[in-house]
Amino acid sequence: MEKLKNINWRSIKNESWVTMLFLAIQIMVFLVMTFVGMFRGLGLNGTQHVGMLYEFGALNAHSIILYHEYWRFLTPIFIHIGLTHLLFNSVFLYFAGRDLEGIMGHWRFFCFYLLAGIGGNVFSFAFASPGSISAGASTSLFGIFGAFIALGRIFPHNPKIQYMAKNMLTLAGINLLFNMFASNIDMLGHIGGLISGLLLGFVFSAPKLLTNRFSATRDDNIHRRIVCGLGFVLLIVAMIMYSLKKYGMYL
Repeated sequence: MEKLKNINWRSIKNESWVTMLFLAIQIMVFLVMTFVGMFRGLGLNGTQHVGMLYEFGALNAHSIILYHEYWRFLTPIFIHIGLTHLLFNSVFLYFAGRDLEGIMGHWRFFCFYLLAGIGGNVFSFAFASPGSISAGASTSLFGIFGAFIALGRIFPHNPKIQYMAKNMLTLAGINLLFNMFASNIDMLGHIGGLISGLLLGFVFSAPKLLTNRFSATRDDNIHRRIVCGLGFVLLIVAMIMYSLKKYGMYL
């Protein structure tokens, strides 16, 4: 593969401070929950206790509907249920997040990551059972899957992007397949995050690739960005409207 000009991937990764910030937040939240759990006699299992998850901001439809705790669409992104959950999500965020941040830009990635996670949580809120508790960065991480798939469509002649897009599409498919056989995984949130990431991927695109010679024939235009941006907004509105109808008895 020819060396990509105008882009130093190693230096880009070293400057991925937004990814490191998100990693630090979720690790810090996990440690705080663990220490609080130990203080309360839960041993090292504080992050797996329903009461602790609820207290720290896990997604719960009842709380959003009854008490209007809308911040629960955001906070679950940084909460993890058990050490294995944290490790898997952290490793994926470390590698895939740095790559995406490097080509998307710091502030674009910052907004993308949070919006994709919120989109996934809204999707989960709309279709999950009212009393369920869910948390994890997976909604945002599935958004990263979607973003790379979108970038593969925008930059059809960039070999690195095409390689990443195919890998992410395969990983998303495998993960969703496994989700079908796991009763304790929020598959709805994953699907919502994937759809949100796909739409937002077209919206935010990858400005740092625009000067690359492989991107001269990119398929990117303002009209699709507008359509995808409106599509994301309409998706959120539709899910909220559906939820209002579904949970109308609690309003």
